[in-house]
Amino acid sequence: MSRVFSVMMLAFVLSGCRPETHKKGLPPRHVNYVLSGGSGFYDYAPSAIETDSVRYIFLCQNKDPFKVVDHIYLYKGMPGRDGYRWGPGKEVLAPSDTGWDDVHVCDPDVRAFRLTYKGEVYNWIMTYLGVDRWDGKHNRIGLAFAKQIEGPYIKYDKNPVIAYGDTSKWGAGQSTSVVLDTATIQLFYSRTDVMCVRNIKPAKADSMVIGREHVVPYLHTNTYVAFSQKSRYAVSELRRRQSKQIPTWVGNHIRLLREPLSESLSAKEDGWEEIGFAGPDQTGFPRNHNPGFLTDDRGYLPSDSMAVVYFTTAVTGENWLWSYHLYSAEFDLTP
Repeated sequence: MSRVFSVMMLAFVLSGCRPETHKKGLPPRHVNYVLSGGSGFYDYAPSAIETDSVRYIFLCQNKDPFKVVDHIYLYKGMPGRDGYRWGPGKEVLAPSDTGWDDVHVCDPDVRAFRLTYKGEVYNWIMTYLGVDRWDGKHNRIGLAFAKQIEGPYIKYDKNPVIAYGDTSKWGAGQSTSVVLDTATIQLFYSRTDVMCVRNIKPAKADSMVIGREHVVPYLHTNTYVAFSQKSRYAVSELRRRQSKQIPTWVGNHIRLLREPLSESLSAKEDGWEEIGFAGPDQTGFPRNHNPGFLTDDRGYLPSDSMAVVYFTTAVTGENWLWSYHLYSAEFDLTP
């Protein structure tokens, strides 16, 4: 989402990456290195899916070494004796030549969802952030469709589906979604300084229904949501006792929350319980940020006993951006 820019990061700090005072949960049982785009590349904002034992991670990466222009890449992991073997990254979405997303595209979220668009049937839907300003403001959310999970992905001609008119503020982005049924997707996203949710009905994309926006209290921005059969889970980036070293706008801890599905998303009391966290003591890195769950292709956790969170680590100092590598943390889901 072009969070690599200092101006945008300032807005990000002032909004979603706030200090927290909640009681800590449990640390992860494992933290592992996953992948990197290589020297001169950054990787962050993962959307990870496991289907038929194969893992697919969609994330934000630059296309050219040491050039800061966000594209959306896909990494495919095949199970092996010593874990997953990751192939090279594949570009699946790029900025447009003109229009609302002609500077950066980022923050992908991919789900299996059957829809029709211009007479063709598609089986996968991606929500993503697009921006048309180099200062990282005026972010908005669009859709792309594919017949196969590995693409090719085509952009919806009525994008953006989540608009934002104020060019002086950060905008809307950081989307994640859960497929509720064959007609409805519940879309969670950040809107400058609040977390929002709305239902969309994209099965007939040419006449798509975009539901009303609701603010989700007690979840700050840069939070990503997944479901189980009984619970909602949220994972977010935050700052705890963070020094003022560069980059100051990137969080140093990952926070895992849970609440019952029976709890209203607009409840007046905070029903979220912190059940997990990971910070420098657990990962070995001063910056730990942009987390996302490993889910099935509908946005549900693959296991009721463990949550896998993918996130990006970073160092401080002048080369912070080129240290953006992907790691994973495994959390036990205690009752």
